[in-house]
Amino acid sequence: MVPDGRSARSSLHLFTLFEIEIRLDLSVMFIFGLIVYSLGAGVFPDWHPQWQAVTAWLTALGAGLLFFASLLAHELSHSLVARRYGIRVPRITLFLFGGMAEIESEAETPAAEFTIAIAGPLMSLAIAIGCMFVVANALGTTALEQVVSDPERGMEALNPLLTISLWLGSVNFMLAIFNMVPGFPLDGGRVARAIIWRVTGDRMRATRQASTAGKWFGWIIMGLGLWELLALKSLGGLWLILIGWFLSHLATQSYVQAFTQRILEPLKVRDIMRTHFESVPVEMNVGEFVDDCLLKSNQMLWPVMEGGRCIGTVSLDEVLPLPVEDRQSTGLRQILRSLDDSGALDADMPATDASNVLAGYGDGAVPVVQSSEVVGLLRGSDILKWLTINQPPSSIPGR
Repeated sequence: MVPDGRSARSSLHLFTLFEIEIRLDLSVMFIFGLIVYSLGAGVFPDWHPQWQAVTAWLTALGAGLLFFASLLAHELSHSLVARRYGIRVPRITLFLFGGMAEIESEAETPAAEFTIAIAGPLMSLAIAIGCMFVVANALGTTALEQVVSDPERGMEALNPLLTISLWLGSVNFMLAIFNMVPGFPLDGGRVARAIIWRVTGDRMRATRQASTAGKWFGWIIMGLGLWELLALKSLGGLWLILIGWFLSHLATQSYVQAFTQRILEPLKVRDIMRTHFESVPVEMNVGEFVDDCLLKSNQMLWPVMEGGRCIGTVSLDEVLPLPVEDRQSTGLRQILRSLDDSGALDADMPATDASNVLAGYGDGAVPVVQSSEVVGLLRGSDILKWLTINQPPSSIPGR
């Protein structure tokens, strides 16, 4: 999936690849454990009754790790293609239902949208074909036919590596098909949006129609889950209900976000930033900053000034790691964050780009600069306040 930027505060940094930060949402630990357990305790022992338990569990662990590696490859394909179109991708987050390439801006043309969206399913399909080729090449035609015609006996010919390849290939094939369902914001929904956009010339109309399809698909999945739960008495239906709800909710929120972005298109950061704010002198110590600023103001970020020039910013986040007993003896210079590290925005940056950048900061404030001087502060809630005041809530879908 390829939604715009999301908050990175609930995820862990893993590593950086192709200058893209790779993060892991904590929910992945649950689904990873579930995958390894289902493979190690059920699937692989059924395929290979002769295997020792340690072999089944180690193979399951390897399969789980390679599955998330294939998800990462899926999202990287989106990201690298997006960068070819000049779209910045700061991070990829792996989470409960897969992964998200946090692309900071929308594609400017239907062709770019189509190419970015189709890259993920094509990568999954390529992984599936590659895995199946490994199995076919290792087994030969006769043994492969036996796997297809008599799986119970044919599986005996598969060692752990070929077992992982067979499972991973089938999973990635299903992943490619699932993602091509024409419901926004799945990859297939974005492909459909690109096609409708190309035909109609109206991106918002295309987004609305693709989002509606996404909601319907989510409801269908929930309906199937409810039927499985009630008619078949299978707890697997709960998973379908959860996945369907997630897809339906995400389709609605994605359209709301796209609608909001269109409203913000004519605006610059200077149009929505806070211009009434206080600054603090670098000579102030942390104890004074806590008593006179943090406890007496709802401002979240303070520019730190020296000789009439801003040299950085300070907030509660910089204060908390410092022991309470050291606050009076520690100056702001020792804990301040430079403007570069504060995520400073240019006052002339488009508001749509700023909105996507701020998504990675939760509701934290960032400084707005012009000619290297802080001229304002901006939070995600400031954008919401501007929309509430200037756009009737009833006109925003989903509100």
